[in-house]
Amino acid sequence: MLVNRILARLAWVIIPGLLVASSPSGQPSPLELKDAAGRVVRFDKSPRKILIIGHGPQIIAHLMFMFPESRDRLIGWERRGATGSDFIPFIDPDYAKRVFPGPNPGVEQVAALHPDAVLIRGISLEAKGEALLKVGIPVVYLGLENPAQYRQDIDRIGRLLENPGRAETVNRFYQIRLDRIDRGLSGLPEMEKPSVLLGMTLKRGGKIAIEVPARAWMQTIQVLRAGGRPVWLDTAAISTGWTVVNIEQIARWDAEIIILVIMYAMDPRSTIEEIRADSTWRAMRAVRNGEIRAFPSDLYGWDSPDPRWILGLSWLARTLHPGRFQTVDMKTEIEAFFGELYGMTKADVALKILPTIKADYR
Repeated sequence: MLVNRILARLAWVIIPGLLVASSPSGQPSPLELKDAAGRVVRFDKSPRKILIIGHGPQIIAHLMFMFPESRDRLIGWERRGATGSDFIPFIDPDYAKRVFPGPNPGVEQVAALHPDAVLIRGISLEAKGEALLKVGIPVVYLGLENPAQYRQDIDRIGRLLENPGRAETVNRFYQIRLDRIDRGLSGLPEMEKPSVLLGMTLKRGGKIAIEVPARAWMQTIQVLRAGGRPVWLDTAAISTGWTVVNIEQIARWDAEIIILVIMYAMDPRSTIEEIRADSTWRAMRAVRNGEIRAFPSDLYGWDSPDPRWILGLSWLARTLHPGRFQTVDMKTEIEAFFGELYGMTKADVALKILPTIKADYR
């Protein structure tokens, strides 16, 4: 059986709470890391064939391709949506050679690809990861939900790919921008932070509905870190995802600034115009004062825990406090992000990235 052959080849030893990889001679592993689920993972050698499965596989892939080693070691990732990724073909000349298992691949399907390591996004053990461990396929969990987890996960990828220096460079890119935001907001009194409603739009019964994010989610963290006061935190239902709120509640909040994450299938300009034409929305001060905006995105959202979250945070800080971030130019930030982290030239960014940005990012 295929699984049995893989078990014999890898000679993995599994101990509760600890994954130990050893050679047939029983020599200690030369590579060890602690993943986001708190498990110590040891390899007998650095993995050369890496597969990504589970929720948000593109997020992990986008992070992986900040490291040049990924071009040789990343064999593919689980397909979620129509394509493996709309972005990576811009930076990966070998994209056509990647493999993209269908949604929720089984253990046999994963094993047939002979991965040395499987990456899953999460901070706790999952059934699929547990099943893979039982057949000797090592699993590494990555958090990738907030800035602190990103720093740790970048370090993990650096260790996994034997390039900790690149991990330091990538983390420094993020930290420089986080520090700039903290300096810009230094001394800002709480009463001067604008009240902000950040919501995701969706269509219900032909009308626009709004969902607000959970407290621990990246969108809420972005508002807080950018110097805003999220109006939904004290009254919206506690959840681990998005919570739909009605127009009456939105009117009661009457936030000073409204930022909307427009669903990819919806057009930001027409969506904002539809809201402005609605009499209930027009009564709100943010709409009256022209302080309603669509959250920018390119091929992927800047509000999500994709690596682009730093672009979203920079844009949001500049939007909420333009006087404190006058020197932040978003076109320069976009060029730096795709240039320093993915090696794209300014010409490539202008040709391939800027035209995909639907909302006003300036």
